[in-house]
Amino acid sequence: MAKSRLVTFALVAAAVTLSGCNQTQSSQSSHDGSATTTSKNTKRLPMPTVESIDGKVLGQPRGQFDNAMRFSSATTGYMVGNGRILKTTDGGLHFRTVAHPGVELTQLSVTMVTPNSIAAWGGHTTLISHNSGSSWSTFTFPTRIHLAEFSTPSIGFAITDGAESESGNSDRQLWQTTDGGVKWNQLPTTGSPMSISFGSPSIGWMSTASGSILETVDAGDVWSKVEQIPTLSGYAPPSSISLHAASAHVCWALVAASGQMSQGSYSVFRTTNGTNWIPVLAKATAGDGPAPGEPGQVPVGPGSAPGPMAVVQGTDAAVVAGQCEACTLSSSESISATSNAGTNWSNEPWIPNGMGAPVSMSFVSLSEGWLLDSGAGVGVLLQTLNGGRSWREVYPMTHPHPVNGVSFVSDHLGYGVGIPGDARALLRTNNAGRSWYTIGAVPKVGATQTVQIAFLSQQRGFLAYDSPADHQSKVYQTTDEGKYWALVRRLTGNGVFLTFEGTQDGVAYSSTRLWLTTDGGKSWRPVDQAALSRFVLPPSDPAIGGLYLTQTAHLAIAGPLAKLVQSQPSTIPTQLSFAGSTVAWFPDQNGFLLVTDNGTKARLINGFANANNTGMAPELIGDNVDFINAQDGWTWSGSSLLRTTNGGLTWTYASHPDS
Repeated sequence: MAKSRLVTFALVAAAVTLSGCNQTQSSQSSHDGSATTTSKNTKRLPMPTVESIDGKVLGQPRGQFDNAMRFSSATTGYMVGNGRILKTTDGGLHFRTVAHPGVELTQLSVTMVTPNSIAAWGGHTTLISHNSGSSWSTFTFPTRIHLAEFSTPSIGFAITDGAESESGNSDRQLWQTTDGGVKWNQLPTTGSPMSISFGSPSIGWMSTASGSILETVDAGDVWSKVEQIPTLSGYAPPSSISLHAASAHVCWALVAASGQMSQGSYSVFRTTNGTNWIPVLAKATAGDGPAPGEPGQVPVGPGSAPGPMAVVQGTDAAVVAGQCEACTLSSSESISATSNAGTNWSNEPWIPNGMGAPVSMSFVSLSEGWLLDSGAGVGVLLQTLNGGRSWREVYPMTHPHPVNGVSFVSDHLGYGVGIPGDARALLRTNNAGRSWYTIGAVPKVGATQTVQIAFLSQQRGFLAYDSPADHQSKVYQTTDEGKYWALVRRLTGNGVFLTFEGTQDGVAYSSTRLWLTTDGGKSWRPVDQAALSRFVLPPSDPAIGGLYLTQTAHLAIAGPLAKLVQSQPSTIPTQLSFAGSTVAWFPDQNGFLLVTDNGTKARLINGFANANNTGMAPELIGDNVDFINAQDGWTWSGSSLLRTTNGGLTWTYASHPDS
């Protein structure tokens, strides 16, 4: 059974050879096990005729572009994004649309002291409900809204950008409503407001861009300065101070420094009387300098940059999320939690298979909480019932589905690895990816490793773990459908990838070495790169060059494909998938080249256009691509699995939220 296998970008030598280019090719096994005969002389094959077409994605799954989330109880929560407001009454298992204003909403607030009051906003527009989302009113501000918060069903506050600027935080304005949001009046301030939070109908706090924290005890009529976060010598004032009131006397402040590249230093302060603010957590980074506010010796916060923060109403409990933009998806976010007012903090493990972009977090108790990831424009809501030690996806799907890669053996049988909350899960589908179930676990994945899966039959498959640490990249094999995994080889170098053409010929390669198998992975031998020099591909094409370098690409299309690659003015190709006499080549993130019919035909599939014309179609990201023949293939778009049955002309979502 010939099996298409993925080749991901490899940093291999530019001088490569195709030793079989001038030789007679032997018969190959087709995907269904029958024999197909390739051309005897690839030199005589003409250059493929390239047809340029536009691929389309049909349908749109729930979960795209969800921007913010808040829960008011263990059962009731809200989520905004994609021009709509969603509500759940069963802890996130099911959401329904309660407002569809046609405005792209970006943020959301549900005040602890008035849990029936919800404010959602985006651009200049805010939507307000005081009956748990049953009805909504709209108000348009003259400038962009930064925050909206209600202390009672009548009294609310909003922070907007100043009249002269639509960006930045140096000239923001404070507004107040006393009639539930029907009318708003601008209030004078002594500084540019950044955040506001109420712990009771009359007592609340406000932060400013200069590092000040102000308090009101009369529902916002008068604000008094109670704290000044010190600005360290040589450093700018904090980029943000987000406030989180837990009661009439307790408030937390997450203070973020300016943020450099993928790192951001931060501190957490806490008050029990509104006047004295005590540092309880801090993170200093090499890229962003010391933690802001001179916190001194306090516990170290998670991640390399601050994520969202949540507090539990009426308690001493708080949770802080950290993120690491430079880490892999399997190790990009973690949390720290305290139950004793910040005296001690737990350091929970990295959230397995988090999307990498935590945008909202909400906890109703120290054990039960939700985290909204929004990586690649797709919202994934995770829930924990044990304080962050483990997580499960509750939106958009409540059933397992792979997020680290897939490998299909036929047009219906496939395998996947990793689910949100469990990086080690091994899954199987019997219906082309529509639904999945967990059948086991793969070997332990390190915190900075990425994984590639390659199944050749129902029983036999391989895993390649790519680690940035030398000698830590590994190849595993199973011969019993994942019940047991044996270590095949520990590889030197990094950027390690694995590919098979057919069921016998395969190659594992890194930036410095290549290993070849011709017996289905039972034995591997190193490839002498220096001896392979008769066929040279351009230096910008190392992914394709790396495959031909192994002399395992016994396909008649090899010669024409090489010429075709050389003639394309696109960017560096990053992936290659084999399926008998079919090759899928990704020149960039906007499409791919599909070469068929022994190299005589080629389709340049351009970037996808959404059939619903909503303007929110996903791009073809190409994290994983798997073709089993010229027509049937799968790929990732964001966190969604797409399937084509017509060679890339149209794609549909293989896994469905309600499956």
